[in-house]
Amino acid sequence: MKRFWTQIGWQFKLLQKNSIISVSLAVTLIYGLILFFLRSVEHLDKVLVALVLNDPSVIGYFFIALAIYTEIKHQILPALFVTPVELHQFLIARILSISLLGLVCSLGLAISVRGFDLNIPAFVLGASGICLLSALLGLIMLTFAPEFLKFTMLSVPVFLIFINLPLLQYLGVLELGIFRYLFPIQGSLELIEYSISGGKINFWYTSVSMLVGVLLFYGLAYRLFDKKIVHEA
Repeated sequence: MKRFWTQIGWQFKLLQKNSIISVSLAVTLIYGLILFFLRSVEHLDKVLVALVLNDPSVIGYFFIALAIYTEIKHQILPALFVTPVELHQFLIARILSISLLGLVCSLGLAISVRGFDLNIPAFVLGASGICLLSALLGLIMLTFAPEFLKFTMLSVPVFLIFINLPLLQYLGVLELGIFRYLFPIQGSLELIEYSISGGKINFWYTSVSMLVGVLLFYGLAYRLFDKKIVHEA
């Protein structure tokens, strides 16, 4: 356990060294200021939900990949894999650190508009689901691209489907019907909407769907990362 917490600490140091923490906080601050001055605008809750979906998902998805590509480029990962560090510990520490950063940023956005007038437990649970699933999807997709530019090009349609189709359903732009429940982030989206706007929610569905999604994504991410990154490093 001590080794795991040491790994968490190193992950945050690496995130800061790669300027990921400072960039994430700066972008969130800009969004937060814009939302703060627009807080009296009608339907701002929907804008807030859209930003809460996109900001931490971008942090989780793209920044976890950027950090790993940087470490591959500087030969950090090949050196790490010959140490006693266990792959599960490395991946979980990396996923949790980037997800915690995304969660802090999403909370900052919500508080800038609503103060503490929101269901914080539901919000934290929903935003955590977005952060974890996005980071795991980023790990999965980076195994199919040898460099960040190709990763970005490959990820555009995947990311649009993963985030934007459920978001368009939420905004009323299109109607997915029961098919919206096939999207991994639907449970997180409903929790975030509930935490901000209230209303009815099926906590069993949202909780179970997020848990199943995270476990499935992690299993796939671990297998692909072990096969395509570790053994080819």
